[in-house]
Amino acid sequence: MINFTSRISYYICSESVDMRKGRNGLAGIVREHLKQNPLDFESAYVFYSKDYRKIKILHYDLDGYVIYEKWFDKAKFLKPVFDDAKASCQISREKLILLLTTSIQTKITI
Repeated sequence: MINFTSRISYYICSESVDMRKGRNGLAGIVREHLKQNPLDFESAYVFYSKDYRKIKILHYDLDGYVIYEKWFDKAKFLKPVFDDAKASCQISREKLILLLTTSIQTKITI
């Protein structure tokens, strides 16, 4: 299980990803697009969908891949804005938690 500790480096992909991808597809993006090793157990990789309703986190946990997934039905994740045109950006543990716990409501039911 990913502990969201400061010991782990978190990288967010700067482009949206097809959320139908599983562990092999996401690991391929880490290798080919992000130019990193998906088997590094001290790194976790964050991917978001085109509509910002889903997020997946890929992490290698000593003996296999773990994928964490979160999605909203009536809201969206905050849209990440990148300063540089890089394939990925390292984010802090605090920014990751903010990203995972903050949503923008697309509609309100009264």
